[in-house]
Amino acid sequence: MSEPVLVGELLPEVVAEAIARAGPGYDRWMEQVTATGYCAHPVRLRGRVEHADRATGEVRSVYSTDREPDATLLKACGNRRVSVCPSCSATYQADSFQLLAAGLRGGKGVPETVAHHPRLFVTFTAPSFGQVHTRKAQGLLVFPCHPYRHGQTCPHGRRAGCWQRHDADDPRLGEPLCARCYQAGAQVLWNALAGRLWSRTTIYLYRALAQLAGLSEGELRRLVRISFAKVAEYQKRGAVHFHAILRLDAATACGCPACVAPPPAEFTAELLELAVRRAAEAVAVTCPALDQDQGVTLVARWGEQLDVRHITEATDEGELSAEQVAGYVAKYATKSTEAVGVTLDHRVGEVELEGLDVPAHVAELVRACWELGGRPSLVGLRLRKWAHMLGFGGHFSTKSRRYSTTLGALRRARVAYAIRRRRGGVLPLDAWGRPEDDQAMIVVASWAYFGSGYQSTGEAWLAASAAARAREARRIAREELRTTPRAA
Repeated sequence: MSEPVLVGELLPEVVAEAIARAGPGYDRWMEQVTATGYCAHPVRLRGRVEHADRATGEVRSVYSTDREPDATLLKACGNRRVSVCPSCSATYQADSFQLLAAGLRGGKGVPETVAHHPRLFVTFTAPSFGQVHTRKAQGLLVFPCHPYRHGQTCPHGRRAGCWQRHDADDPRLGEPLCARCYQAGAQVLWNALAGRLWSRTTIYLYRALAQLAGLSEGELRRLVRISFAKVAEYQKRGAVHFHAILRLDAATACGCPACVAPPPAEFTAELLELAVRRAAEAVAVTCPALDQDQGVTLVARWGEQLDVRHITEATDEGELSAEQVAGYVAKYATKSTEAVGVTLDHRVGEVELEGLDVPAHVAELVRACWELGGRPSLVGLRLRKWAHMLGFGGHFSTKSRRYSTTLGALRRARVAYAIRRRRGGVLPLDAWGRPEDDQAMIVVASWAYFGSGYQSTGEAWLAASAAARAREARRIAREELRTTPRAA
């Protein structure tokens, strides 16, 4: 339950559950819900925290869930997918934005000089596997999908094109014009190899840049480093493509983000763009043979549509600012297969193949994963394991080490801030009244998993209603921040 409903629309038993929850212990229960960020499926834990004196070995209890409502502590599920938990995905998206923005403008331990490094926003797409319904528009003008000569048909007798001017929400977008002509097997193989193709591209980038600079690859790596952050996104047709931020840095002895320095003046954004285009044309990954007597070698390459944009401080026409790019990339860090019109958030078993409640094209891709995944030569691609991801088994969001801070560091900082705010700036003391910073004791915590999600629909409704109020309060605060004039 992600959106609240009116009390009058609830079933009587749900109202009774909400009333029961609103009784004794409600305030502390709501404190826990708030602390999870209004998570839709919190993890329920039971346990205690104890302090052990280093000198004497004495152990004292400082916290136990026995005193909590239902003797349970709620913890956020932390799921990044907006289709699973809107609240946790919003936190993940905010952390991703801070991580990406820090690598473009500095902050979070990254020098502010990175704002003047050569930086590109690049979109790598998949090749064509057959014609699909698309929306082609230029401003308010919408063009026909696939114009064709009257009477022209494909080898299977279907019309060879489409004169329809599709709306943006047309469910046919991404569907093949002819399902039998479309190479579903080739597409899922490409999805499975996309991660390797990206990894190979990061290597080819250095080779291409060295050729353009008139240096050997070893000489180039002693001068510059290419830092990156990328996120995967599904197109309507179910093929994966990557949005990548590329930044050119000087090669330094230390590879941490705090030591990043500007590259030599001759290494410009224009030179980096040429290297990207050359590498994207040259890189290829060989696909394992489908059969022992296969006469041709299949390779995975990038598609012809390669979009390269320069990232600048000013939003000139055709260029992007750091905030725009960070916001755009962070948005896709919380998505999965939603773009293809369905959310597949669990692995698909063989018994589910025939009864998949998904569009016909998506079902065909899932079945192609199972058919190809059963071939001995393709076992290494684990297509059946990732059938619900249409063959793609890579990480949705990755970055190089020197690009910027980590999600773990951002989470630790947020936890530390929450603790300081909850304590009101008071120095934390251990079980003996000594400052915790003295490290005279050891924290011993023991937790047991006791379930996930709320215990009743009434509880879930109360939490969803509180989440809606919190979102509205944040929206109003943002509006006031934008409209309130700053003091001179």
